[in-house]
Amino acid sequence: MRKAVLLLSLLVLVLAGCIPGVQKPEPPQARVEGFDVVSVDPFSGKAQFALKMRISNPNSFELPLVASQLTLHFGNARLPFDLPAMTLPPAGFKMMNVKLTVPLAKTADAVGRLISGDSVRMRITGRVKVQVGPVPVELGPFTLLDETVRVNLQFAIPRFKLDPNQSRLRISGTNLEVIIGFRVSNPNPIGFYLRGPVGLVIGGDTVADAVLDLPLRPRESGSGMLAFRVNLTKVPGAATALVTGLPVELSGGVRAEIPGVWQMLLDVFFGGRVR
Repeated sequence: MRKAVLLLSLLVLVLAGCIPGVQKPEPPQARVEGFDVVSVDPFSGKAQFALKMRISNPNSFELPLVASQLTLHFGNARLPFDLPAMTLPPAGFKMMNVKLTVPLAKTADAVGRLISGDSVRMRITGRVKVQVGPVPVELGPFTLLDETVRVNLQFAIPRFKLDPNQSRLRISGTNLEVIIGFRVSNPNPIGFYLRGPVGLVIGGDTVADAVLDLPLRPRESGSGMLAFRVNLTKVPGAATALVTGLPVELSGGVRAEIPGVWQMLLDVFFGGRVR
């Protein structure tokens, strides 16, 4: 019985390849219906993208896909990519949603261009195995997809807020020490470092500077402190301010950056009362 089944399978395969009118199926084709960033996290070393594809069957008969050996070409990276088992209707299509996870170390250039608003070429090549009657047939190598993609990232400025419970004043000799505690939230799907000089503004004058260096994960909040030393002559009524509070502002141009991938210059401005 097993020999008969095997012989029948071999006969079908031979007929599919040799008899006119019985053709080897055309491989499926895909096109991008949607592509967006899910997260770019330099602290985990990964980026995730949501890919929506339309998988089409160019044949007039249904095409069951049973296995695949595909490669995703993403920028300069080559990553394994698999299609799930599915049956494509005759001359029809199916939609497929995929979450692509790519290592930043291999895709830094492509990810940087995407979150900067540029396009990136993406291809999927390789082989698939389809079912033709009782016989599995391998198709390929072929190109399943070859398109350029881009994301629509509307970058939002991180939101700073002075934390009065973590802020304080202290007189030390001829100096006033001003410790500014703050909270900052990142509404973006990308994480980054905030780095750069921030000035302490009292009475409309910048009286001291400190350097901000703060990591922010995607769509998360963080906290930090900045310490300033100010000559008492620049702060009239400093002793009274220890009790009543000192109105301060912080401002500066800092970089939001993913090292080796992307950066953007931001204007930071927030303030409050410190005592």
